[in-house]
Amino acid sequence: MKIAIIGAGVCGVISLKYAKESGHECDVFEQTGELGGIWVYSDEYGMDKNGMPSYRNMYKGLVTNAPKEVMTFLDFQYRTDVKDSYITQKQTLEYIHDFVKKFDLERHIQYYTRVKRVEPNDDQWTVTVVDDKTKTERQARYDAVFVCNGQYFMPHMPEIEGQNLFRGLQMHSRDYRSTELYENKQVLIIGGSSSAVDISQKIAAVAKNVYISHWSTILLKVVDVTVKPSVKQLYNKGAVFSDGTKEDFDIIIYCTGYKRFYPFLTKECGITVEDNWVRYLYKHIINIENPTLCFIGVPTFIPTFIISDLQARFALAALDGKFSLPSKEEMLKEITENVTELRSKNVPQRHFHKIFLGFRKYTTDLCKVSGIRPFPEVITNLYEHLLTTIGTLQTTTKYVLVDDEKFIEIK
Repeated sequence: MKIAIIGAGVCGVISLKYAKESGHECDVFEQTGELGGIWVYSDEYGMDKNGMPSYRNMYKGLVTNAPKEVMTFLDFQYRTDVKDSYITQKQTLEYIHDFVKKFDLERHIQYYTRVKRVEPNDDQWTVTVVDDKTKTERQARYDAVFVCNGQYFMPHMPEIEGQNLFRGLQMHSRDYRSTELYENKQVLIIGGSSSAVDISQKIAAVAKNVYISHWSTILLKVVDVTVKPSVKQLYNKGAVFSDGTKEDFDIIIYCTGYKRFYPFLTKECGITVEDNWVRYLYKHIINIENPTLCFIGVPTFIPTFIISDLQARFALAALDGKFSLPSKEEMLKEITENVTELRSKNVPQRHFHKIFLGFRKYTTDLCKVSGIRPFPEVITNLYEHLLTTIGTLQTTTKYVLVDDEKFIEIK
């Protein structure tokens, strides 16, 4: 089977590894010049050196918000000199590079190659790509396509009344790189995610004042930052908050997440995205209209390395006939039942791919349905423990996996 893999980040390289092990011929299309996806740091933002949009969103000084013990592929460990649990961007990228080198994967990656169009063609797929250096196009046919372009591709910028009136700088956190720009400035950060908190703490060391506006019921611990409710509107010099207070600002940073973005998929692929819900994916992976179009890494609030590993093996097990997919009607019925349950719990549609508390149930289900090997139980046990620490994250904490079930926490 000939498989096209879109993206050479975490989801792409793990899909490539298992596809090669299954004996398939693979082409990986990576629009940048380096593997590793979001874990690659670059000073570039806006446009890259080839005149294309830069999708880098890593910043200086980043430390992971999850321990490396839940950021692993199956049976592949970090270097022995990586002692901490919460590690740097560089250490994470080194892990990905070590993985690619170990399994001789890089020779299958085509860099500076952007996927322009994917369209079904009888029982195959026609994939059109553009070489962003030469601007030339070419086409090839594939038996299956794995969409691995990640969740952090297209920034979500909320619409706020008066946004066009604000005279200062407005930017998305994707374009944040370091603290220099914010020295002695009044800075407003909109959003309550871990990245919002992390960036606020870094900027607070150099800015005049930092405010963080959020609407979540949970906010990670912040110091030297003023916490405000949601922004009601902007004016030329600043923001009015929902409690009626107002403040002047020089810079507003939107830490408001990303939109799912698949501009290369034609209508005939049978996929639509509505308020960040990708319709319709069986087990968040398989396109029910065209089951040889697979999406890896769609679920959110879940360990990406682990879930991508499981999803890639699930998809390949289906393609290789190791288990039979249900009919389209049966797959749609399961999706509809899941959505009905989510709506009954008042879960917004944009969070329909948010696994979060359902990690154990979801991963167990993938393994049971497909027969793939699960991760050791200790991984799930540690992840569920981490959920209890939300809001009190301390990146100095270390974890030691004692055996396949037990771990030790060292503070």
